[in-house]
Amino acid sequence: IIRKEKIRHPIQAIVGGGGGNNGSVRTKESSPMKNYKAQVNHKKSNQKMPDLRPEAQPKKRVGQKILGKIPLLKNTVKRSHAFETLNDAALSFTRGLQMGVFRNNNHALDKKRKAALLNWLDLLSISLPPELGLHELIDTLKINMDLIAQSPYELKVMIDKHPIPDGQYSKSCNKGIGETGFFCGFWKLLHVASVGFAEQQGGLMLRELHPNIRVFSPKEAGSVLREYMGMFFNCDKCSKRFIAQYDECKFQSCNRLTDETVDAPAESWAEFPLWLWEVHNDVSRSKAEREADFHEKYNRKAVAKKWERLMGAVYPHLDQCLSCWNADGTWDVDAVYNHLEKEYWTFGMEVGSKFESLLDHRDASVDGVSHGLDAYLGLGIVVLL
Repeated sequence: IIRKEKIRHPIQAIVGGGGGNNGSVRTKESSPMKNYKAQVNHKKSNQKMPDLRPEAQPKKRVGQKILGKIPLLKNTVKRSHAFETLNDAALSFTRGLQMGVFRNNNHALDKKRKAALLNWLDLLSISLPPELGLHELIDTLKINMDLIAQSPYELKVMIDKHPIPDGQYSKSCNKGIGETGFFCGFWKLLHVASVGFAEQQGGLMLRELHPNIRVFSPKEAGSVLREYMGMFFNCDKCSKRFIAQYDECKFQSCNRLTDETVDAPAESWAEFPLWLWEVHNDVSRSKAEREADFHEKYNRKAVAKKWERLMGAVYPHLDQCLSCWNADGTWDVDAVYNHLEKEYWTFGMEVGSKFESLLDHRDASVDGVSHGLDAYLGLGIVVLL
């Protein structure tokens, strides 16, 4: 696992708790989140880091707005793979809330469901990168928990005040079919959040700036996800499968997801995203098998053979990560984690060597006497840039 103590997002404003507000909407200024990854030297890519936050969106001219509404032209602007990943994940976060929080009825959330929703938002607060553009929405939902818990209308009003840059899923998710893409986007959300959870060590890496921030152990993170799937995920068959596997300790989750935080070994944090990666691959294999059985039943041999080939195409594919596979056909889990990190956290961008050295020096000095090291670090960043 690479740079467990160095890839970090110094989030400046994470608001905890969901206290009562007597039905009135509480607001705050836009979260002043500073993007660590935008401050470093990228030695392998000149690509600009994708950023979904409102202030990062370019203003469209009148002509661009008109052309964007023409079907033949609106898809001519190619979005980066990284932007599509973040946008798909953000869409599924908001649509997941709208479809699932009140999925059984429109009655106000009880104490148990409010607590489960707050746990989910707290977990995402310390896991998602600021470029995803969801922290201000998450903070607003937490602050106004008592209000949004009253009805789906109040929840929708809050969400609509924080629109996602592109309201359509990418073709990698919807396969060109209308409004589909939620499940694909939700998996992207889980992978981004789980890798972020590992990189932030459950929130420990943010404690320097926020001493009172909530910290999750890998076991607690798994429990919060189980809670969300059971109460809010808008697919009964999917949630039942997930909960059954979790409760049965499938993929050794009971042993891999520890309840340690401060004393947890560095490698233990990676078990959460790696476990979730195995769960996702199991779902993909199961889906492929069902499709193949269906086509064989109706004697569609050519299509069935295609699905048989896809059964072996678990993620990441050989052409995506050759180093992820050992010579005997087993997984190299360290290489898999590095691939997940590049795909869902750094997006192929790496920290420059000078900044690495600066971080090493800073980390080595934490236990010693500090003479304004934070100030020197900030000055060093400016000099390096």
